[in-house]
Amino acid sequence: MMKRIITAFIAFVSVSVSFAQPDSGFVLHKGIMAMIGTVGIGEMTSLKISNAYITGNLEYFPRSDISIRGDGFLLVNSLSQNSILKQNSSLYFGAFYHFKTHSGFDPHIGFQPGAGITKMVAPDIYGNPGIYYDAAMVCPLASLVVGFNYFGEKWFHIQCDVRYAIGQYLAPGSATGVLADEYNISEISFNFGLGFNFDMLKGKN
Repeated sequence: MMKRIITAFIAFVSVSVSFAQPDSGFVLHKGIMAMIGTVGIGEMTSLKISNAYITGNLEYFPRSDISIRGDGFLLVNSLSQNSILKQNSSLYFGAFYHFKTHSGFDPHIGFQPGAGITKMVAPDIYGNPGIYYDAAMVCPLASLVVGFNYFGEKWFHIQCDVRYAIGQYLAPGSATGVLADEYNISEISFNFGLGFNFDMLKGKN
């Protein structure tokens, strides 16, 4: 799955760069508001669980090279058989730096802390037969994002991102009712989609 994510990202970048000509009608600038809905796939590197998501974000550019962005991830399903993961939805908020290209092609990098609601169903940590814990926990997260937008001349853009998020799930030991078992829920994910953008400062300058 990891190789598929990286291969798909490289292929998507290559195709998009081929369309990113210097004479594009759009140049990124201050005042742009952008919103997008995407689909995503991810792999939890420690648990070896693959997941499918519906994602989306809202982004504002106070400067042409800086943006503030919030992202949401809604777990659709785990793609791995017999997955112990039952919920893994999350929210992120942070800042992005955008490299100047003088065209509609917009490579960027960002850091977003966040929080997720994660739920697992797994055997009791003490090995008691027939005893399981089933608990949803709020997990702090931190993530690094690299990717790009490609803006059309007016209203629409595409987005492709790779995110590496780190976090821990603390599961209650069913025999004691206290936090006792810990899982590394770090995940690398790939998402892409089509978005809408407009200039909030148009006519005000």
